[in-house]
Amino acid sequence: MARSTLALLAVAGLASAGSLLAPRQDNETKPAVDITALNKNVSATTGSGAVSAAGTLAPFGGIGVGCGINWAEGQSFGGGLQSGSEAFGLGGGFTITKDTMNIGLGIGINPINFNSSVSYEASTNGTVSLVFTSTSAIKCEETTVDGVKGVKCTST
Repeated sequence: MARSTLALLAVAGLASAGSLLAPRQDNETKPAVDITALNKNVSATTGSGAVSAAGTLAPFGGIGVGCGINWAEGQSFGGGLQSGSEAFGLGGGFTITKDTMNIGLGIGINPINFNSSVSYEASTNGTVSLVFTSTSAIKCEETTVDGVKGVKCTST
């Protein structure tokens, strides 16, 4: 009996020493960035899902980020992402149907009040459209990258 009591005291002592050597995370401490939403909505033929996070992250200050997906049988599927800090904002997304694919991207630079966006649409009939917009003057020129034709646009 004395031996088992001594063993029990030794185990209890080791367990309490462990909490001194490697303290457990305080459940009351909030992370600097945390999940703010986690949603899903699914039926037999449609669905959507989203997750977002926000908080403060050095050296960016306040940040937010989120993404989502959606689908509808016989119609389309797609997704998107948005993210922002005190200096920058970004949003983008895509939608795919049976015959078309649309992609959009928007970028903001807050300290200089600058915004730009790109819209791309492609179709199974072979048509492609690319539109670039900007809050400041832009100059676009044809270019070739790795043997592939392209367009390069630069703010002026």
